[in-house]
Amino acid sequence: MEIPTARVMKENSFRIGISQIEPYRYYYGAISPLKRLEIDGRITEILGTKITSPGWQGYGNEKDKSIDFKYQIFPEGKYMPAIALGIMDPHGTRIYSSQYIAASKQIYPFDFTLGFGNGRFGKKPLPSTGEGIKLELLSNPTGWINDSQLFWGIQFAPSEKYALMFEYSPIKYHGQTTDPAQPRYFSESVPSNYNIGLRWRPLKWTEINLSYQRGNQIGINLSMTFDIGKPLIPIYDMPYKEKLNDTLNPVSQRITTALFNSGFSDIYVLIEENDLWIYAQNDRYYYNTKAIGVILRIIADTITENGQKVHITLTENGIPLIEFTTTRTDIIDLFSGRLNINEFFYLAKTIPSSCETVNIRGHHKKSLRYGIKPTIETFLNDPSGFFRYRFGITGWTSYSPWKGASFIAGIATYPINNISSTNEPLSIPARTDLVLYKKKKVSLDRLMFDQIQKLPHEIYAKVSA
Repeated sequence: MEIPTARVMKENSFRIGISQIEPYRYYYGAISPLKRLEIDGRITEILGTKITSPGWQGYGNEKDKSIDFKYQIFPEGKYMPAIALGIMDPHGTRIYSSQYIAASKQIYPFDFTLGFGNGRFGKKPLPSTGEGIKLELLSNPTGWINDSQLFWGIQFAPSEKYALMFEYSPIKYHGQTTDPAQPRYFSESVPSNYNIGLRWRPLKWTEINLSYQRGNQIGINLSMTFDIGKPLIPIYDMPYKEKLNDTLNPVSQRITTALFNSGFSDIYVLIEENDLWIYAQNDRYYYNTKAIGVILRIIADTITENGQKVHITLTENGIPLIEFTTTRTDIIDLFSGRLNINEFFYLAKTIPSSCETVNIRGHHKKSLRYGIKPTIETFLNDPSGFFRYRFGITGWTSYSPWKGASFIAGIATYPINNISSTNEPLSIPARTDLVLYKKKKVSLDRLMFDQIQKLPHEIYAKVSA
């Protein structure tokens, strides 16, 4: 609801959401890049405060942008509460700024929070800092203590899906004189400083809050939390199944066919005595480790001789990038469970590939490549309108006439485009004329030439035009 707690998001996760409690509407996002650290970005829209100044007629209601930080100094222990330090909106207008310390302790099924903060939670609003950053908690601790007030809350959560919340918020709305909402909505103090709410999690990643705040307003909040790097829809790569007729072909041909059907190109396979050499370009998998795993599975299903040494080199446009060396015995032990992944990589060897190449004939070489994808771009906080956007399709093609060389061209079209601006570019229009290009519905997205050469001692040289 209104008061913060000492709880932080799980590491490597992010959250997006929207909430409304008259006269405020919040659009927010949060991310936890490190353990016990949470970074929040928030746009606060003050309803019913439409700007009518010349040039700003299309902007809509007053809005404030802010960024908040919360760090959990001490995690919760058996007897000790979690303790967090929070910094809200430390830069610029600081309309909703505060610095607070909060402690939270769970005694199942209850979760108790007690905090102390200035600014928004304190006795008076904090002044603007212009272009600077100010933290009274550090620069003037005595003043921070004198300006701060207590806040507290209790949460009753009998299950992971439901929770009841009750809190005391010390915010003096009638005294927040820098808040654009104060003259219109808070000429007097609010009827109550106590808030109650219900939290419901219909899905693991979805949360809906319904609350009754200030003694006269109903609030609603919707947020969604996701793990960084984990797709919402699981990506499933259908494993290659060798056709019965292909099992009669030579081993090198069988591996080449399997690699091509698994998303690789420019494939070179060579068997010399007790060594298997594979060169291939990864065209499908985002991570090279995933690509190597696919190749290992193909080898396990194809090679029958134990003890054979395996050398896998991933390339890009004919340039070797990385070499992975293992044995067929270790590969079989990995997929049979006799080795775990850490043991397997400990026995294997991964090195940047040398600049030498094997003089053999390649298969399924792709000199011409292309791609197409939908794209959406935003243009925010312009006087002509806070939220401008364009939606369209971008396409590109690449031609590689020789090793390491690429001619690349791309075009973008945006049939849905409302980007505009009332700001005129400066006399030296560095970056200020960006809107002149963004409002075009068709544009040349890229046109370039690259030549990459791999030199000894893991040195790469690149020339672009």
